[in-house]
Amino acid sequence: MKILILASSNNIENGYGNITHEYCSYLQKKGVSFKLLLPVTEPRYSYTTYPTEYVLPPYIFQMKSKKLFKYFLFNYKTDADIIHSLFEFPYGLIGAKIAKKYKKPFIVGTQGTYAVKPLFYFPDKHFVRWMYNAAKFVAVPSKFTEESIKKYTAITSPVKLIHNGVNFKRFDVIADVKKIQEKYGNKKILLTVGGLKPRKGQDVVLKALAQLKKKRNDFYYLIVGPDDNRDKYVQQLKQIISENNLSDCVKFTGAKTGQELIEHFQAAYIYVHTPRLINWNFEGFGIVYLEASASKRPIVAGDSGGIRDAVVDGKTGIVVPEDDPEATALALETLLNNPEMAEKMGRAGYEYARDHDWAQIGEQYLDLYKQALT
Repeated sequence: MKILILASSNNIENGYGNITHEYCSYLQKKGVSFKLLLPVTEPRYSYTTYPTEYVLPPYIFQMKSKKLFKYFLFNYKTDADIIHSLFEFPYGLIGAKIAKKYKKPFIVGTQGTYAVKPLFYFPDKHFVRWMYNAAKFVAVPSKFTEESIKKYTAITSPVKLIHNGVNFKRFDVIADVKKIQEKYGNKKILLTVGGLKPRKGQDVVLKALAQLKKKRNDFYYLIVGPDDNRDKYVQQLKQIISENNLSDCVKFTGAKTGQELIEHFQAAYIYVHTPRLINWNFEGFGIVYLEASASKRPIVAGDSGGIRDAVVDGKTGIVVPEDDPEATALALETLLNNPEMAEKMGRAGYEYARDHDWAQIGEQYLDLYKQALT
């Protein structure tokens, strides 16, 4: 069995790239014969040890782009038995075309925003609908993504729910967190990791903390992610901090990778992340929640997109209504006041993350390949 895989990136510092790298590393360990196709513009990373060709057209960020037609002009010769595009837009269009040309089964994976948003634009919606219906299987990471696709397109292909995975062993270590905790006065660290943009919802957490600070001062909130002072959303966050006198308990740490990221997860008392859906920009799953769970952290999460597939409400964390600072404050206070509950949720999350290691998730894709060939 030979697999041709298409993806937009294998940069481990972003969500799509992390999925690509971890999955290809899994296939390589399993001895599966495959080749990964990436855009010509993708950097060459030293950790890319699996078979890779940088031949795909550059990624299109805009909807309604005339450049979309170049994807249908792209040709690639292959003897693969299965064509698998890890993500739907735009490289799923190429994958579907290659599969049709060579009469091979086509599998398309989906995530969040670009699984649905192109369905609202012309000509994208026609191409994406054709792609979905050309697939032998459409893999979705969450029920929300599945329901949204079905709502906005007359999909006839079977849909398979396969959650995203996590590199469990990477976070299942004992990190030295003493320096980080001492740096913030040994207060209970609340942590958010991700891009600083409105749909990630760091402002919701800050507004929740403004309420929480009226009752207590035993916490410190770390916002991990690239922070550009010229960005309007970053300016908005800093204004909320200033207006609510939070400067003594909030810190923008900048981006953290590698061991530093692991240390920040393990130094945290609660992982809090409250995303929102904006113009069909949404979280299809949220691997970062699994990373927090693998670090034994209890979670407070906003009920948006596919979050409920990544966080089990009442078991691995507390899921609060979307865009609700009051409910977020109450959930944080509940966990701060109940260390036994926080520890229990952290342990349950640890087991949930273990069950979502790429070794388990990868097996589900291999089983899908077998079904596609029958």
